[in-house]
Amino acid sequence: MTVELDQLEEKIRTTVGLVARLREEKRRLETENKELRERMRTMEPAAAKHADDLKPRLKALEEERSSLLVERRAVARRVEEMLTKLDLLQKAVHA
Repeated sequence: MTVELDQLEEKIRTTVGLVARLREEKRRLETENKELRERMRTMEPAAAKHADDLKPRLKALEEERSSLLVERRAVARRVEEMLTKLDLLQKAVHA
């Protein structure tokens, strides 16, 4: 009976130690969570401003891309025309 009580007492000590460690970890995580929430709260306005600052640059890049695509199509069309003329010249020379 004494051995059983000693084993039970040891299990209780182990459990108490585990519960204490888990409580401490919970407190630490709650503190860390609070700090991270505060950091996010303070960073959100800066991130929003940065995003707003990038909008004009993004719009300019999109317009430039569109312009380059139009120019690329024009160059491709001119190359096709030149190839057609070259083909005609080659046929005329060899005829």
